[in-house]
Amino acid sequence: MAFLDTVWQGLEYLCEQVERVEKERAKSLGLNFAGTDFGSSPGDGMVCNYFLWYSNALYNFIGVFQKALSLTENLDDEFANVITWRHKVSAHTSWVSPRRDNAPTQDMSIVLYPDFNFKFDGHFEVGGAKVGRATGQLIMPSISLPTQGLGVTEGASLTEVGSFIEEISSSPDWNWGLVSTHERLKKIVSKYASVK
Repeated sequence: MAFLDTVWQGLEYLCEQVERVEKERAKSLGLNFAGTDFGSSPGDGMVCNYFLWYSNALYNFIGVFQKALSLTENLDDEFANVITWRHKVSAHTSWVSPRRDNAPTQDMSIVLYPDFNFKFDGHFEVGGAKVGRATGQLIMPSISLPTQGLGVTEGASLTEVGSFIEEISSSPDWNWGLVSTHERLKKIVSKYASVK
């Protein structure tokens, strides 16, 4: 189907672009470093756009792919984090269209920057930061953050916040990595069609 072929080419291209930047970042920082500089590194703006474009293209791709073929996998479940991020950040931010989202989720839907190497695998991810309204703390996975001027508690970290993430935090289900997502998609698609 021409639609799927066209969208697949775009998904492949976006993955290649992110992989290229990941290799450059890993070469300059090493793989013993994990963190975020809140989007201030050269190329971070484009990396964020690659995530925006990929999530929207992926959503359309899996919808058509599932309808065109009889699948054993439920791709909506398989890529739930990407779809949640797409619905709350990429396609229409929760900040503009809340749809019953809490205030922290709305706030974080317009905070866009890539995290690098948090799993020590050399990949970018988005959606990993959370903010809790009651504490005003920005919550990141196991790191301390420079918080001056961000309106959050100085030196806030996940360990300080403890289990206070539940109902007062932004969406916990939208963290995802583009390259790892594409690798999973490629495995699934290859069962049904030849993948280059």
